[in-house]
Amino acid sequence: MRKSWLLNLALLSAVVALGWWVYLKPAEETTAYSLSALQAGAVSSIRIERSGQAPMALAKKNGLWWIAAPLSAQAEPFQVERLLAILGAKASARLAAGDLARFDLDQPAVKLVIDGQTFGFGTVSTTSREQYVLTQSAVYTIELRHGAALPADVAQLVRRRLFAGDEMPVTFELADFALSSKDGKWALTPAPADLSADDINRWVDQWRQASALHVEPYDQRKPIGEIRIVFKDGRKLALGILQREPELVLVRPDENLQYTFSNETAKRLLTPPDAIAKP
Repeated sequence: MRKSWLLNLALLSAVVALGWWVYLKPAEETTAYSLSALQAGAVSSIRIERSGQAPMALAKKNGLWWIAAPLSAQAEPFQVERLLAILGAKASARLAAGDLARFDLDQPAVKLVIDGQTFGFGTVSTTSREQYVLTQSAVYTIELRHGAALPADVAQLVRRRLFAGDEMPVTFELADFALSSKDGKWALTPAPADLSADDINRWVDQWRQASALHVEPYDQRKPIGEIRIVFKDGRKLALGILQREPELVLVRPDENLQYTFSNETAKRLLTPPDAIAKP
């Protein structure tokens, strides 16, 4: 009986000792490789090159990203962030840049150039489900999301908001009404019987924050109407109405781009603020 008790005690001690060893054992270190020393906040130029397409170029001006080629427009900040995320990527493997053809990197179908550093995107590993990328004279394996962030065409890079961050409208002139601001106070014409400042501000904010379903190059249709805008800095913009239903399509001639909005958004933008405010 005593021997059995001592045996159980010894087994229990062994289990406890093993548990402590597993608990205190240092975790195995996994090597991760950085692809770049560039900092996203300090970058000023981005270029995307796809086989058979005109290069897409972006430049940072006064803290904002703008598309410089093949068209001129403000870039969507979220899309730019996705592109720059590769600077902080950690690769699970780093290989010598030899026999590039087996990684489809001898002539990459797409290249991303950030402040002079080129990232060539190759095939996807069948085992790790990571993508091979050539940069800094080495081949790295990184998460697929970085390749997925590369736009198929320049339209995906264009910001979806109708107005840029520095464009502050102070006058709206539509076919049936006009709204203008003077000394910080908005006035609607024709003047409504009862309309609060909050109602007007909500209407103006809807225009300032209007985000399109999609943006594409102007298809050269003749506008069926016009909305005249005056910005705080004195600049003027005439938006062309290409269609009102089933979706609202507006064209910015200065950008040669057209913006498509949902029917619900169209009603909010084209309806006078006093009509929206009515119960």
